[in-house]
Amino acid sequence: MADKPNIYQRLHAVMGEVDYIQKEHKKGMNYTIVSHDAVTAKVRPILHSHGIVYHPHSLDYVQDGNRTQVRLVVRFVNVDQPSDFVDVPCLGFGIDPQDKGPGKAVSYAVKYALLKALGLETGDDPDTEAQTPPHETARQQAAAKAPTKAEKPQPAGIDEARQNAVSFKDKLIADIRKCGSYDDLNRVNNASATVKALAALHDRHRDLWDEVMATVARQETAIAERAAA
Repeated sequence: MADKPNIYQRLHAVMGEVDYIQKEHKKGMNYTIVSHDAVTAKVRPILHSHGIVYHPHSLDYVQDGNRTQVRLVVRFVNVDQPSDFVDVPCLGFGIDPQDKGPGKAVSYAVKYALLKALGLETGDDPDTEAQTPPHETARQQAAAKAPTKAEKPQPAGIDEARQNAVSFKDKLIADIRKCGSYDDLNRVNNASATVKALAALHDRHRDLWDEVMATVARQETAIAERAAA
């Protein structure tokens, strides 16, 4: 009787089946995101078909006002041999004025563990233009032929706020990439100025906030891999 696949072979098979996850628009947002529910809906049936279950294995958290930071490990387990598993460490952040911060933080961390463990790509749908409704295409073509007007300049305050946010994001990402331990990450992420600025990114520049969180998750994984080497 042939040996059953180990957890790495099963994950390899899953990676061969699961593909691109399209970003989606959420009500009230002027940008697209990859949600926890979209990732779960995409990968759970395929993991299940290959005999893999996953769950948060350990969790630490820090609550700072309305901001929750969690550090957890998502464990992928071979159902035929539960002692055969892979752990993926990750960080998550959630900001909420009521009681939803912890749930948001855990969902964020689990989402990125799934994305990184399976090497999934995300982004806007490259076929969007081809799927544009005919009346939209006609309107776009007419607009393209119409005389162009000078664009209305944005108020200086808006441009400046965005530039400041991008500058903060770039500096924070550079600092995160220099972190060689979990303590270093905590010092960078929990500095009072960083906490306030991250809250502003979350509320006003979610795309920049997502970029910072993705960098944190990658650095967390790199630290864990170095520690295990």
